[in-house]
Amino acid sequence: MLKFIKLQEKHLELVLSWRIKPEINRFMLNNVENDIEKQKKWFQKFSKDPKCKFWIIHYNNTEIGVINLVDIDHINKKCNIGYYIGVEIYRTFAAVFLPYVYNYVFYKINLNKIYGEVIENNKAILKIHEMHGYRQVGKYEKHIFKEGQFQDVIIVELMKKQWNSFQKKYKDCRIEFET
Repeated sequence: MLKFIKLQEKHLELVLSWRIKPEINRFMLNNVENDIEKQKKWFQKFSKDPKCKFWIIHYNNTEIGVINLVDIDHINKKCNIGYYIGVEIYRTFAAVFLPYVYNYVFYKINLNKIYGEVIENNKAILKIHEMHGYRQVGKYEKHIFKEGQFQDVIIVELMKKQWNSFQKKYKDCRIEFET
C-alpha cells in the first residue's frame, strides 16, 4: 500500500542517510554534508514555509523515499517538484508513484504547471518524465559542479492540459497526502 506521510523531524536521520548516498547525491542539484544539525536547520526552514511540502514515500510498510513540492505559487498556479528513492530495490518505482503526485497537484491543489530541473546524465528520470508527458523547455549549460566536472541541467515542465491526456490511464491514481 502506498502512502505519502508528512516529513517530520523523526525522519531526518533516515533522509540524511539517503541524501548522502553517492548513487543519490550524484543526481541532486546540491551537495549534502553528513551533518544532522544542518539537516535539522534545513527541516526547520522548509517546515515553516507554506510554499513547501515534503513527504516520505511509504510503500508496503517501508519508508522508501522523499517527494517534495517547493515554490508553490497559487497565484500563477505552479510548483517545482523533486524526489528520490532511497531504498535501492524501489529505484524504478518513480514511474509508479508520480501519477499520484500529479493528480494531487493538478486536481487537489489545482495548480496548472509542475516544473523541475534534472541533471543531464540522469537519463532514467528524463525518460520517466517523457513517459508522463513532460517536455524539455531549456538547458542550463555547465550549471553545477558534480563529480569533478561541470554538468548541464535540463529544465522540464508538465502542464495540466498535457497531463489530462495521460490522466485517463492514471485516473485511479488518487490518494490522500498527509498534511
